[in-house]
Amino acid sequence: MTWQLLLVEDEASVREAFALRLADHGYAVQTAGSGEECLTLLKTCEPDILVLDLVMPNLSGLDVLERVKQTLPNLLVILLTARGTVKDAVEATKLGAFDFVAKSIDMEDLQYSLRRAGEFLTLQRHVRLQTGQDTDRYALGRVIAESPVTQTFFAQVRALAKNDRVTVLLQGETGTGKQYIGRVIHFNGARADKPCLEVDCPSIPRDLFESELFGHEKGSFTGAAGRKTGLIELAEGGTVLFDEIGDLPLPLQAKLLRVIEERTFRRVGGSTTIPVDVRFMAATNRNLKEAVTKGEFREDLYFRLNVVTLMIPPLRERQKDILPLAQQFLTRSALALRKPVRHFGDSAQTLLHHYNFPGNIRELSNLIERAVLFCPGDTLEAGQFPSDVQSSLSRPATEMAHPPSTSSDTTDPSQIHVSFHLGEPLSALEDRIINEVLRRSDGNKSLAAKHLGITRWMLDRRRKPDS
Repeated sequence: MTWQLLLVEDEASVREAFALRLADHGYAVQTAGSGEECLTLLKTCEPDILVLDLVMPNLSGLDVLERVKQTLPNLLVILLTARGTVKDAVEATKLGAFDFVAKSIDMEDLQYSLRRAGEFLTLQRHVRLQTGQDTDRYALGRVIAESPVTQTFFAQVRALAKNDRVTVLLQGETGTGKQYIGRVIHFNGARADKPCLEVDCPSIPRDLFESELFGHEKGSFTGAAGRKTGLIELAEGGTVLFDEIGDLPLPLQAKLLRVIEERTFRRVGGSTTIPVDVRFMAATNRNLKEAVTKGEFREDLYFRLNVVTLMIPPLRERQKDILPLAQQFLTRSALALRKPVRHFGDSAQTLLHHYNFPGNIRELSNLIERAVLFCPGDTLEAGQFPSDVQSSLSRPATEMAHPPSTSSDTTDPSQIHVSFHLGEPLSALEDRIINEVLRRSDGNKSLAAKHLGITRWMLDRRRKPDS
């Protein structure tokens, strides 16, 4: 296992020497020259261990430690000092430091402390694997929400996290992070110390679904050599998230409905009714209401799941979030691939700003990882991205509007042609599209929102105050 370190040291020569020695010992090292730089980096990177100098100007190591523990309580912090006192060590321990070691040329104490930290992390990750817990990654304080639409959305997420009994339906396009949002809700609520288990509905064979979900008794079917505990029982006290619930076959939907309604189940082959205390969530990229109309989804299950529906906005509607998210993925990929890439050049920023991201956050993450892999220096430019993504800079904005029609019917808002020039703000282009659709809809906002594929509320949020 290669542990990722963030080394914070204000003296450049010491910082560089320690970073080289740590890298030689197999660690992936990122550095910061001050407490302020450290706190900024921690907004986008996720080190396994923070090695923090005690004596620094402005913010001391203890100051940084106190602030870090407020947002990342589980991050392992090792304080490093050349002239620390017993009082400092006691204070560091109270604030949650993993260790307090002395600087030395041979770094013997630090190496020993890092080995201990690695052993602790290995054990901790094993426990997390067994229980599904990873609280730091899903902390609300780490969520990037710069765009107004995202801020409104996460206000709803916070409210749902506080109420751990409400069933939640997460809907959104592929790659928008439905599983991630489900875990954010779980790990910021009263059930955070209990398991959060996901059921991938399309991947479980139909004939094994009941056994996987509810468990089975010994001898209940051929091959049942002993009792098996199902996923719902394993999640007792926690959360069960049914991913891609829209792909669950109709016969299995009835079985799922029963346990959600009654909060009880029976193992396959068993006669005992077992009560269960779990929170149910479901995620899908399908329009379940439409699926109900087509007879592809049970109406009663839809209403049972649809207590609260969260519509996760696509990345193209979160313009202010794109660069902060990209920076987070850049830092993570650079550490994982051991590349010195740290920044986005102007051309890369322009590209990310104009690209439509049909694959949403998942596509952004994959694009950044690929670009980092092929980047020769410390700055990403547009040339490191795939050619089809680069070509988006020279295409007219046909993704948002259709080409002009030869028809004389000017009341059809679907026939719009809008072009733009490089350097023109995306918000200005968006305003022109919205105003044109409104004009062709005779000022009917509900109709205009329908043509644009957004809600009436979202339309009002996107219009300028004087529009």
